[in-house]
Amino acid sequence: MKISDAIQQCHESSLTGWVLVGYAQKLVSSNMTYSYSNSLDSPEEAFEKGRGYCWHQASALNIILSAMNINSRIVHANRNLIPACVFERVSIREHVSGHAWCRVSIDGVEKDVCPGYKDNEPGIIHFKPLSKVKEWGPIIDFFSYWGSAMVNAARLKKINRLKKRNKEKWNPDTCGCKKKSCPRYKNCEACKNYHDARGGLPYCER
Repeated sequence: MKISDAIQQCHESSLTGWVLVGYAQKLVSSNMTYSYSNSLDSPEEAFEKGRGYCWHQASALNIILSAMNINSRIVHANRNLIPACVFERVSIREHVSGHAWCRVSIDGVEKDVCPGYKDNEPGIIHFKPLSKVKEWGPIIDFFSYWGSAMVNAARLKKINRLKKRNKEKWNPDTCGCKKKSCPRYKNCEACKNYHDARGGLPYCER
């Protein structure tokens, strides 16, 4: 899907106000998987590929909302508390990181809108800013574009290393799980899929 297609879809929805903002947010969230692998793409390229990091996601949403004549701007904070999650089958602990998202104003009401997590809604975000929230501008745009690319490359390298280590764990002959009555016992792929869907970790990853 291209951003122009998303804009057209929003126009055709006939939605308005915060309902439209929520619709656009879910559209971006469902279309863009969080990724460290394409940091140098433009927001339009990342959206079409269906993957990108927070700046890509926030920028894509900002483009769509602006096209709908909704007052939206990108903001960021250098330090944010990001909750624990599972990324590409790798468990990531709660951590502090920079983050970018949208701040939207309608009829004098301002809300934070972040498409980085599927359960977010206008005014409800999955992270907690720990430092001052600032407007996104040309200077941060330049340094973040190249700086984030380097940081994401390092993160991707670490993720791939952990994925390799986990792959070695996913061995039915060495797994220490003792739940023999489980229908997925010694069936690693079914076990992984089951625990991924529940947001948890299989025995071998704990």
